[in-house]
Formats: sequence, C-alpha cells, structure tokens
Amino acid sequence: MTTNVRGMGQIAAKYWWVILVRGIILILLGMAMLIWPGPTVLVFAIIFVGYLLIDGIMSVVQGFSERRQGQSGAGDFVVGALAIVAGIVILVWPKESGTVIAVLVAVWAILAGISGIAGGLALRSQPGSGWGWFVAWGVLALVFGVIVLFNPAALLVSLLWLVALWAIMAGIIFAIASFFVRKAGNIIVQETAA
Repeated sequence: MTTNVRGMGQIAAKYWWVILVRGIILILLGMAMLIWPGPTVLVFAIIFVGYLLIDGIMSVVQGFSERRQGQSGAGDFVVGALAIVAGIVILVWPKESGTVIAVLVAVWAILAGISGIAGGLALRSQPGSGWGWFVAWGVLALVFGVIVLFNPAALLVSLLWLVALWAIMAGIIFAIASFFVRKAGNIIVQETAA
C-alpha cells in the first residue's frame, strides 16, 4: 500500500505542471471567447455540427448492429437520422437555426416565468413558503425570455459569456490547485521515503 501512495506522490510531484498548463489554457480560452466572440461562435457551430453528424452516423451503425442481433434498432435509426438532419440543417441555415433555438428558449422562459409568478403568488398565503423567491425567479425568467425573444443573439452572447467566465474561473482554480498538488506530492514522497 505504501508503494502505491509513494507512486501517486511521485506522479503528483513530477506532473503537477500538467494541471497548471490546463489551467492556463482554460484562462486563455475564456479570454479569447470574450475578446473574439464571433469566431468563437463559428468554431463552436462547426464542432457542434461535426458532433451531430458523427453521432448520427454512429447511432445508425448501432441500429444496424442491433438489427443483426435480432433487436429492433428503430430508436437508434430515428435518433441517428434526426442528428444527421439537425447537423445538415444547422450547416445549411446556421443563423435561422440559432434563431429558432433562441425563440424556443425564449418561449419556454416566458412560460416558466409566468408559471413561477403564478405559483409564488398562490403560495403567498402560506406562512414560511418562500413565495417571494418563486415570484423573483418567475420575474427573472420572464425578463430573460422577453429579452431573448426580441433579441435572439442575446441568448448566444449570454451563453458565450457564461462559458467564458467558467473557463477563466476553472483555469484559475486549476492553476492554484497545481501548486497544492506539487506540495502534497512532495510531502507524500518525503514521508514514504522514511
């Protein structure tokens, strides 16, 4: 058991910098997303279309595999076909596809907001129900939905900003954690050597 712990300590002490590099890459990625949002969206769209096409093809192959084993495979055929069609549609009509998705999200948010407000107001007579929080959430969802409905690009920009901020924060955490990993690895190596 001591050998395994020592081995892990040696790995941590020797390769701590990999975590640091991952953190730096995430920070740079997040900054690039904030500085160049247009190209970031284009790259994301291309990767997403590639994913849909590959996933669709793999699902169809899975369906054929299931058919050879005497199973239906229909679900995989349908999912695969839908993924391929969605990939082609997004590739051919990227702006329109983004608008349709944004409108669907906006309608959902508006309906959810109305529901949250109505639910919160219905709970108002119940002591300790936290009805105000439901109303607040409903108002936020409603406002978000209206903004996205009248400006579909707002959805894309807000998602891009969220992902960029996540990447920067995760990168900072990875960078800081790398030094703790190095320290812990060195301690384990020293303690198990004795």
